[in-house]
Amino acid sequence: MNIGELNLLVVEDDVFQRQMIVQMLRSIGTVAIIEAGDGNQALAVLHAAESKPVDIVICDLNMPEMDGLEFLRHLSSESHQPEVVIVSGLDDKLLSSATRMAKMYGIRLLGTMQKPGTLVQLQDLLSKHIRVGKKLQPPEAAKAFSMEEILHGLRANQFEPFFQPKVDLKSGRLVGAEGLARWVHPEFGVVGPYAFIELMEQNGHIDELTFLILKKSAEACSEFHKNGHILTISVNLSLSSLDDVTLANKIINTVRQAGVDPHYIVLEITETTAMTESGHALENLTRLCMHGFVLSIDDYGTGYSSMQQLTRIAFGELKIDQSFVKDCAQNPSLHIVVKSSIDMAHRLHVKSVAEGVESQQDWDMLQSMGCDTAQGYFISKPLAKSAFADFMLNYIQPAPIPAKPGARGQESMRILVVEDDKFVRGIIVRVLNDLRFTQIMDVDSAVDARILLEKHTFDLIVTDVEMPGMNGLELIQLIRTGKTHAKADTRILVLTGYSNSQMMSVALALDVNGFLIKPVVAAVLYEKIAKAMTEKMHLRSPLAYQSVVTKLQNLPNAEASKEAAMVSMDTSPAAQSSVKVSQLTLRELRPNMIVRENIFAKDGTLLISAGRVLTEVSIHRMNDLSGILKSNTFMVEEEPKTA
Repeated sequence: MNIGELNLLVVEDDVFQRQMIVQMLRSIGTVAIIEAGDGNQALAVLHAAESKPVDIVICDLNMPEMDGLEFLRHLSSESHQPEVVIVSGLDDKLLSSATRMAKMYGIRLLGTMQKPGTLVQLQDLLSKHIRVGKKLQPPEAAKAFSMEEILHGLRANQFEPFFQPKVDLKSGRLVGAEGLARWVHPEFGVVGPYAFIELMEQNGHIDELTFLILKKSAEACSEFHKNGHILTISVNLSLSSLDDVTLANKIINTVRQAGVDPHYIVLEITETTAMTESGHALENLTRLCMHGFVLSIDDYGTGYSSMQQLTRIAFGELKIDQSFVKDCAQNPSLHIVVKSSIDMAHRLHVKSVAEGVESQQDWDMLQSMGCDTAQGYFISKPLAKSAFADFMLNYIQPAPIPAKPGARGQESMRILVVEDDKFVRGIIVRVLNDLRFTQIMDVDSAVDARILLEKHTFDLIVTDVEMPGMNGLELIQLIRTGKTHAKADTRILVLTGYSNSQMMSVALALDVNGFLIKPVVAAVLYEKIAKAMTEKMHLRSPLAYQSVVTKLQNLPNAEASKEAAMVSMDTSPAAQSSVKVSQLTLRELRPNMIVRENIFAKDGTLLISAGRVLTEVSIHRMNDLSGILKSNTFMVEEEPKTA
């Protein structure tokens, strides 16, 4: 439906303001416009027998007789509910409160506009009616299903997961999807969760749905992987399910029977569920974590929690509720909430995921905030399995990884995986194979890796850190100092959980080429390899690397960390020169600049010490660790003098 076919109602007591809105509407082709001076008049219009149903209401808040707040309350009980645009001169906080109130009443809100509004703002808000109008009204709203009907549909295998893509905000790569329960009804078509979830929870049948969706999602995940699409699939868990002490074992068996590694299944639980004091629930969540599942806090911000509570379980993901993401680009208060949530996720060393992303503006804003992953209608609506498979095939794929100078191309790249955990090592090798890397060798210890380097050369080494005999940092040190048969500038990725900033400090001093977070996701691994193979390496003297403290047990506190990081100081004449010193942001840093003050992580760990000459590699690693840096500006010499 185009704008000219819509029937609009403008509710505004100020005649001049009302006429201005009407004129803007007419200028964009709107024909059917009804005017009202307050809430009472607006309700009379809606109740008039001869009136054509109103599609969109543009409503002021501060009006005599019946103000906009009361009008919206009455509107929420109308059998036919038009969509609403709030236009007001109130300040941001009051407008935010009114917005929340409207949503709590179930109002289908397209957005808000502060007076005096512009034509562009109004057009943008009205365009949402065409884009998402159908989405806002659940198609099953007119039909109430009985528990008997729902169970019949469940046992007739009519429930299916629909997959909504999750995309990495930094690279734009597809990294996962959420499997959302849908009832494919033979008479009513696709029925959303509003019609059955609450009733099933109230009647103790939610486990049947949970395991059906989990089973089908895991089977789909296995199928996607076999077709070369290595991504994670998220599934929701209910609080009532977590009280069953056998739940974790049932989930583990269901996923493994589907042929999927638990690392690729994300289990989403609501914030309220995460805060439960139930011993059974905490036991289940801990056991699932132990077996490799990623736990996600869903709908973050809608419950009541604290940092201390959130650290009780090893969550790997924090999902910011769409009620905060939507409109936060225009609402300063929501903007602060979202930014704070992202920052807290980084402080907890977990992924931040924003759901409800519906526009380029939302995407750009979240990207600038450092959010990790986006999900929402801007990317795609939830899709049936076959449609999602088509989506993956048609999704823009990254360009082939350029070969390191001297290498023969991606398929001939020689990669060594060093990881003592057989299960994790197997996952990494399989992902690399799925990405069409064929020249792969793997070992279970740094000691064996050193022996292997005597007979083979590699373009890239992927290594864990904590291994018996010799840790991964010691192996990297041997390579960088030329004490192995490997080239000193061999590209190296370090496996990490982003939980040990002291280890990262040492890795930075050894000029590693990237950090790879467990569990390994194909799209992310591909991006890390691409960056590692194209980075310009400028190695320092072997003595500089030899001085790095690589035994993690020697780093029990900040002082030990300082010892490890301080060896990265460059004592060449360039580092001692006196030139203009500037305070620059991370984006403004360039190779050959000299760090003039220590750079710390938020927990106080020294990452890079004053005197370090920045290289492309060190700047890239600072960007990789931007979420844990204490400051986002740095004192540097912009143009160091040469000796």
